Amino acid sequence: MGEDGTEYEEPNGGAGSVNRAYDDQTHDDVLATTDLLAVDGVVSKGRQHVRDRIGGASLGRPLGYALPGADLQGAADGGVAAAATHRDILLCFPFDLEELPEGRGYQQVSLAVRLDDGTHALTLHPAPGTTAADGTEVAAFGLGRDRLRWTFRAPGRSGALRPDGRWAQAVVRLPGTAAEVSGRLSLTTVTVQPVLGGTFLRREAETPYDTPFRLQVAEVWPAATPLAHPGALPGAWALCAYEEGASEEGASTDGEEAGPDSRELPPGLRRLCLAVDIEKYSARDNADMVRLQRVLLRTLRSACEQAGIEWRHCGRQAQGDGYLLVLEPGIDETRVVPRLLDGLAAGLAVANAPATASDRTKPGGRAADSRVPGSIRMRASLHQGIVHEADSGYAGSAVVALFRVLDSGPVRRALAETLSTHLVVAFSDALYQDLVATGYEGLSATGFRRVEIHVEAKSFTGVAWIRAMHPGVTRGC
Repeated sequence: MGEDGTEYEEPNGGAGSVNRAYDDQTHDDVLATTDLLAVDGVVSKGRQHVRDRIGGASLGRPLGYALPGADLQGAADGGVAAAATHRDILLCFPFDLEELPEGRGYQQVSLAVRLDDGTHALTLHPAPGTTAADGTEVAAFGLGRDRLRWTFRAPGRSGALRPDGRWAQAVVRLPGTAAEVSGRLSLTTVTVQPVLGGTFLRREAETPYDTPFRLQVAEVWPAATPLAHPGALPGAWALCAYEEGASEEGASTDGEEAGPDSRELPPGLRRLCLAVDIEKYSARDNADMVRLQRVLLRTLRSACEQAGIEWRHCGRQAQGDGYLLVLEPGIDETRVVPRLLDGLAAGLAVANAPATASDRTKPGGRAADSRVPGSIRMRASLHQGIVHEADSGYAGSAVVALFRVLDSGPVRRALAETLSTHLVVAFSDALYQDLVATGYEGLSATGFRRVEIHVEAKSFTGVAWIRAMHPGVTRGC
């Protein structure tokens, strides 16, 4: 029971537990699942006060990556490396929020991390002041400290955050003799619900107590290369080591970057943009999430190669369960687009071949159903427009529209309802009229269907053209 007489249970269990699962009750990838309890009121229950449940959350087990040069095994064994003054590790904190009933949404969520034993943060990802491609605004605090916090806020007064697939990352420094990195996690949220008169009901909620975590430094994953330079992957949250075969050749060396206080508007260039998103990413365990990110990057790189696009010349922004590619100016879109899409479909077919073959050998195997366990299915959207390379990512109405279409209900439903494909693509209306309606080779209108996109919470309305893609589908069309 809390100091205010509110009933809740500590993590060691008991009747009426708020936390629904803990270390020995959950899957290996989940640290804890927990309720989100109202801050602004309690419900009377006999002589006790029980806090109103607003929602729930799943805290993933933090992942650790040893940065190059850190002999963590030696430090854990007490060897020569233990004499080092410090060790640097990239910590990743995944979490998901519970889906809320229709009409309610998460306007804001904050993840707080308290580190133990002299560990402190060197960098935070997403960085302070970041605006994600979907408009989510991020505030981050704790550089140089042991108490970190990221706050994700939906744009607009009535905007809502996607509840799944959220991550925060920090490069932390711990004492050289430390055998583990540990700390505690907590969440706070603000939900909104429209009520009569055009107003909104806001409810604040929090996890009832902090959830402890612990990683043995000898067991963290090795990173083959250093973190990407900020100029190389604007806004990227992922290790460049995920990009198999990547080299420093891909780093930006095009002169000095504008500082954070620069008031000069970055150049705005008309660019072709591709965004992709993995279906049901947050439903996977941590190891599978890592595998999916590798497959995603490998597929994108292969597709670019097939389309004759230099990967290192593309603007790239990782989204965890998705990716944004901003293609270089001056490309021949009539040839690049069909080859790029064919490369994506072919890459997914190769990645999914083992899972598909295994499923077909089982009794009742689903030969025409791509939704087999272990497979990867994606949505993709294409649009073109003026894009600015900003301090923490790519900015412009074209990028916003691209993600509005990608995340829209019609595109999600198209993939969910098309069982025979691993990939559904959506063209913006302007790009469709330029490339498809005019009948360029490899870009037949066959199979496309027109849909209207309405995202009321974002005040967005548009038209998109959707098509299911299969390997070789654009050849000879």
